Amino acid sequence: MTHIRLATDADAAQLQEIYRHCIIEASWQVRPAEAIPEFAAISRDEVIWVAVDAQLQVLALLAVQPEHAYIHHLYVHPRVQGQGLGRALLVFLQAHLAFPWRLKCVLNNTAGMAFYRHLGWHELQQDHGADGVYCLLEHAGPQIVGCNS
Repeated sequence: MTHIRLATDADAAQLQEIYRHCIIEASWQVRPAEAIPEFAAISRDEVIWVAVDAQLQVLALLAVQPEHAYIHHLYVHPRVQGQGLGRALLVFLQAHLAFPWRLKCVLNNTAGMAFYRHLGWHELQQDHGADGVYCLLEHAGPQIVGCNS
């Protein structure tokens, strides 16, 4: 069974591990690993929720900038991808953050783009960043497509 809670300082190593798997080692990543900052450095001052299993292992994370309704990070550990944890974190977020939400997703991250489109996100624009071309996506609500919460 999975539980969602706020991240704590004790989660730092597990957050970095998920970030390493999902960003630093991503097949679409164009930057060398040493050019990518640590997760703690790029998520400072963000509200971070984690999905944990019964053994309190962090399986997924969601970091937001509430003042902008901006999702900065949504990562699921590769060993549990496809089990609904990303969707569960977004459903959870509906009770904590008003729509519309925005996020950026690298266009070459085809799995990520497919995930967001499946859940009802719409592309606002494309631009070029450190990881290549990205899409600015928005979800206007009132809820995540395909979810009953």
